[in-house]
Amino acid sequence: MGLFQFTTLCLCLLLVFGSCFASDQHVGQIYPGFQASHSEWADKQGLFLSSNSSVFALGFYTALDVKLFVLVVIHLDSSQVVWTANRGLLVNNSDKFVFDKNGNVFLGSGDGVVWSTNTAGERVAAMEMQDSGNLVLLAEDKRILWQSFSHPTDTLLLGQVFQEGMRLQSFRNPYNVSHFLEFRSGDLVLYAGYQTPQLYWSITNDSRKSNNNVTGSVHSASLESNSWNFYDKNRLLLWQFVFSDNTGPNTLWTAVLGSDGAISFNNLKKGNASTPEATKIPQNSCNVPEPCGPYYVCYFGNWCQCPSLLSSEFDCKPQSVSNCNSSQGSAELLFVGEKLTYFAIGFVQPVLKSNLNACQEACLTSCSCLVLFFQSNSGRCFLFDRIGSLQRSGEQSPGYVSYMKVPIAGDGGHGHARRKEKKSISVVIIVLSTILVIIGLLYVGFWYYRRKRGLLESSQDNLEEDNFLSSLSGTPARFSYIDLSRATKNFTTKIGSGGFGSVYLVPSPPTSSQISSHSSFFKWSSEEGTSTGMIDYSSEVTMSDVRLSGPR
Repeated sequence: MGLFQFTTLCLCLLLVFGSCFASDQHVGQIYPGFQASHSEWADKQGLFLSSNSSVFALGFYTALDVKLFVLVVIHLDSSQVVWTANRGLLVNNSDKFVFDKNGNVFLGSGDGVVWSTNTAGERVAAMEMQDSGNLVLLAEDKRILWQSFSHPTDTLLLGQVFQEGMRLQSFRNPYNVSHFLEFRSGDLVLYAGYQTPQLYWSITNDSRKSNNNVTGSVHSASLESNSWNFYDKNRLLLWQFVFSDNTGPNTLWTAVLGSDGAISFNNLKKGNASTPEATKIPQNSCNVPEPCGPYYVCYFGNWCQCPSLLSSEFDCKPQSVSNCNSSQGSAELLFVGEKLTYFAIGFVQPVLKSNLNACQEACLTSCSCLVLFFQSNSGRCFLFDRIGSLQRSGEQSPGYVSYMKVPIAGDGGHGHARRKEKKSISVVIIVLSTILVIIGLLYVGFWYYRRKRGLLESSQDNLEEDNFLSSLSGTPARFSYIDLSRATKNFTTKIGSGGFGSVYLVPSPPTSSQISSHSSFFKWSSEEGTSTGMIDYSSEVTMSDVRLSGPR
């Protein structure tokens, strides 16, 4: 075999064995000098290191854009990502994960680095994927130089200690806002990541925790069994937050800070069928910053409605304004609504306590103020530089009146002049409509009066005629229409007609005996509403022989 053929064979064998090595997923640990990219591990779904019991794995996870990837720790049975290295800086198919021989572990992108353990110069032995979900970098003396449990992203695992200096950060919501969980002044709080952060939950204010009579500063927290435990700086238990009734051994709980701002609790051992527990933080969906979007009012947990004025003028997307870089007179206040409240009010102090005019003036003169809330019975005034979703106040609460700062006319916004013009048009329409309604009512009243008066005069004439005829001797007997209808059973049987009108049969009684009856032929007068007897006689006849003249 020639030298060229031998070299070619060696290269082929090297490529074959290299492919084989790349396709064999590492178990437990990897060592300095290791490198990996998604393209090399595509046949293993990008995963190159699994824990000893294959509970968790480390590898590349496909992003929304299928050409971009993120380095993650994933729970294999549920496919739930529990840790992310480069969430904000994605890499492509050929970018490398590198375990450098100088002790540093990093993820490169082109000529740059998007994530690193920052352990260059350390005497490292291995990187280990543990069955607990913790990714650790071990020194030669078995010390932990770096671990993913100390750098959580949006998920906490069972047994993971979350302590001061750490924080969880959610993915951004549709309004480009992230939510954060961290320790502040001896308390564990959730807040919206606005330019000025706004708190919306704290463990000290949550009445669902056990040992509510215990006070102290919280310095750490961890998931234990079916509860979230909170400790002071000496690791003494302060409170427990029980989130599930399931205390069995077949559980692997996580706490996840979602993009909606709520913390949910999941049992990963349920696999792909895992669903969050009913208990969450905060419990009421309206108590997160933006369940509906800015300016909408959240009520009944998941119902959303835009205040009427913002809906009619701005389609609930008002143009906000800051007069920090403009004159004070370039903005005005627009009424938003009343009996409202806001999630952040319970976590800040009022700017002042006075009247509504003073609160409005404070907002107009503060370049950072966008929205104000004022409570009339307490005089409390709150100013915010950004607004999330509003809430409807409870039945027993007076709530707040709210105004927002908008541009005036001439500043490219919906100004006072435009609203005044719309208001004037509305007033004109209302006035004209009212006048037309009044004219219509007067016409109907006059018509009714004339009609009633005519009927009364006609009735009086008929009454006088009836009285006159009744006073004459020998005049025919007169019967009402109701009597005739009853006698003929509502004019059931017509037996003929004549010059005086139709003739109807008076049915026979149950017996065939003859009765003495005062019988007559009658003609019905529709104008007078009575029947006039035409013939008056007394005879002994059967009821079947009686003939009555009915209405024409």
